[in-house]
Amino acid sequence: MPNSVLTQFLNQIPFDANICIYGSNNIAEKLYKEIQENRKDVTVKFFIDSNKTGNLCGLPIYLITEIPAYSKDIDLAIVASYSARYYLELLLKGFGITEILKINKEVFYELRNKLFLNKDLSTQTSVFKIGEDKELYKMIYDARGGINKNKIYEYYISKHNEEIIGYGSNNTYSIDHYFEFINKNAIKTVIDAGGYDGLFSVMFLQRFPNCEKVFCFEPCYEKFKAPILDTIIQNDNRIEIVNKGLWNERTTLKFREELQAKTGSGVVGVKKDFGRAQQIITIDTESIDNFVNDRKTKIDFIKMDIENSEMKALEGARKTLTEHRPQLAVSIYHSDEQFLNIPVYLNEILEDYEFRLGHYSRKTLETVLYAIPKELSVR
Repeated sequence: MPNSVLTQFLNQIPFDANICIYGSNNIAEKLYKEIQENRKDVTVKFFIDSNKTGNLCGLPIYLITEIPAYSKDIDLAIVASYSARYYLELLLKGFGITEILKINKEVFYELRNKLFLNKDLSTQTSVFKIGEDKELYKMIYDARGGINKNKIYEYYISKHNEEIIGYGSNNTYSIDHYFEFINKNAIKTVIDAGGYDGLFSVMFLQRFPNCEKVFCFEPCYEKFKAPILDTIIQNDNRIEIVNKGLWNERTTLKFREELQAKTGSGVVGVKKDFGRAQQIITIDTESIDNFVNDRKTKIDFIKMDIENSEMKALEGARKTLTEHRPQLAVSIYHSDEQFLNIPVYLNEILEDYEFRLGHYSRKTLETVLYAIPKELSVR
C-alpha cells in the first residue's frame, strides 16, 4: 500500500497490539479489512457501538456500557468516526479506555474512497430508465465518497433557482423538493412522513389542487411546531397531526431528540449519534399498513424523510404500496445503505412504476427517489 495518510495512520498502531474498533458501520468494516491486510501483527478483538450489538466481520459488537468486562486485554481503541470522534473518545475514557487513536478527516475520506471507487452500480442504475437519472445517481454516489463533490454544487445551482425557508427549522428548501415529477392532479390523500414543523403538509394542500387530507406523522410535533404554521394547520381540518413515528410495526422505540439541530432527530440505533446536544425519549410508532387499515382510506402520495428509518417504514407499507399504488417521494440520502438499497427494494416490490431521481442540496443531502405508477406518469 502506498505511503498514504491511511498507511501513516495504521503505522501508529503499536506492534503486535490487541485492539478494538469503536464503530460498526462500513467505515469501521473497511478499517478492519485494511488492518487485516496491512498490519497482520495487529489483532482486532471486537467492535464497540453506542446502541447496537451483534456481529461484524465475524467479531462481536459490544455496547460501550459493556466495555469494562472486555477491555482488560485491549492495548488500544480506534475510533472509526470522523464527525463524532471527540464525543466517542470522551465515552471511551469514561469507561476506562485511555489509549485511543482517532481517524482524522483525511483518513476518513481515503477509507470512503476505497469503499466507493470502482463499485458496480448496475443493479441500482437499472432501476432508472432515463439517462439523466442514471448519471445523477452516479454523480451523487461519487460525491458521497468525496469524489468530484463540486459537481453536486454545480448541478444544484444550475437546476434550482427558487427556494423556500421553513418557519420552524430555518432550513432552506428548493421549491421542487418532493414535488418534481409528481402528477399533482391525481392526489387526494397524503402521508407526510417526517412532518417536522408542518411546512410541507401546508405546501401539499396548496400545490396539489385536489388534495383533501394530509396525515402528518411527527412524534415531536408539539416541540417542533412553528406558531405561524401551526395556526394555519389548526384552522384547516384537512391536516391531521399524528404524533407517532413510522416503522415496520406498531411498537415503542427510543428516539434521539436533538436539542439544537432538531431536524436531525430520529430513532436510536438507526439515526447516527453525532455527539450533539440531545435527549433520549420514548415514542410510539405505527406502520402505514396498520394505519391505512384502521382508517379505511386510500393513500395517493407518500412523502418520506425520517432520518434513516425509511426502509423500516417502507417494509411496514408493503401492502399499501402494492394495493393502493401511491406516488412516492422518499429520501435516500441518510446513509450509504439507504442510497444503495431503497431503489432496489422498491423496484422489486412495485410493478409498472417509473423511477426518477431528484437532488435538492448543494452538498450530498436531500436526495429524493420518486416512484410514480406508469398510468400516472406526466412525462
